[in-house]
Amino acid sequence: MFEWWLETCENRCVRFSAFGDVIKVWVWALVSLFVGLWLTPLAYNGGKALSELSGTKDFNGPLNKFAAWSGKAGLEDFFEVCWPLTAAALLFPLIDWLRMGGKKEERQAVPPTGALRMMTLHALVGFAATFGCFILIGCAMVKAGWFGWEPDPKAWRSSLFFDIGLVITMVVLVGIFFRRVMLDIFLGEMSAPKAIALAALMFGGIPFMLSGFGNAEALDGETLSSLHLKGIVLFGNLPARIITVFIPCFAFGLILGWSRWRTASFWLPSGLLMGWLLAGRLFSRATHPAEIHDRFTGYLTAGSVQTGIIPLLGVIAVGGLVRLITKRYAREQETTD
Repeated sequence: MFEWWLETCENRCVRFSAFGDVIKVWVWALVSLFVGLWLTPLAYNGGKALSELSGTKDFNGPLNKFAAWSGKAGLEDFFEVCWPLTAAALLFPLIDWLRMGGKKEERQAVPPTGALRMMTLHALVGFAATFGCFILIGCAMVKAGWFGWEPDPKAWRSSLFFDIGLVITMVVLVGIFFRRVMLDIFLGEMSAPKAIALAALMFGGIPFMLSGFGNAEALDGETLSSLHLKGIVLFGNLPARIITVFIPCFAFGLILGWSRWRTASFWLPSGLLMGWLLAGRLFSRATHPAEIHDRFTGYLTAGSVQTGIIPLLGVIAVGGLVRLITKRYAREQETTD
């Protein structure tokens, strides 16, 4: 009896230690999130004070630019600065912490082919699929009267190259972090479906968090406490944000993780992500959401081409195409082997 109990405890300890790196990544993510939320009101008040002070006193060039930006920025803008900086500052302790757990082997469905032609084709097909699909969805929503075109097309055309450069930068950073680092750690600790779902959970959690700042726009940022901000961002208008923001982004994160694991490369998911981000950014610049009083219609669109029930249908369609692409890829791998 004692031996059975001892063996059971040892098995449980082994299973717990196998998920050590996964737990460490989530601890890092949650701690950086809460610290970023705690710093946001402080940075907001400091930025606004600096903006007012810059009207009577001249600072150096970068500080003047920051003061000018602070005068126009809202709570969400400051959070988008505080959270990445906090996550980056805590990233080095995380790396050392992960090294303590030992090196894990990554489990993948198929090895990379190494064929540049095939990987380039994956990226182009992924980009064309998401960009074309969501641009068509956006045009359909404009036709339905849920969005209107901006009167001056030069407003978004003038910043086209900036948007393309920003999207490429975001794709590289997200690709390195979510699929080259986080997903690899998860794949080394658990089965592929669980690893992909965990990575997608974090991918969908970021836009979900950012959508919560819309509930804080009407509040006074100077008197808003960090605890109150946490409550608004995490729990404000929760059912609608889960349906319209988290579920579509989580589903798209599943597709990104699946394509990364199935092809064992970052080319296809990078193309998918680039098309999705670029379509959303260009559509937001070229249109403005119409005023909608019907709650069900608000669930369909949610003021963006990336969020809502209709964009979720587009994600499902892209997922079907990705399944077809990766199925053909697997057959080619089997033939080659």
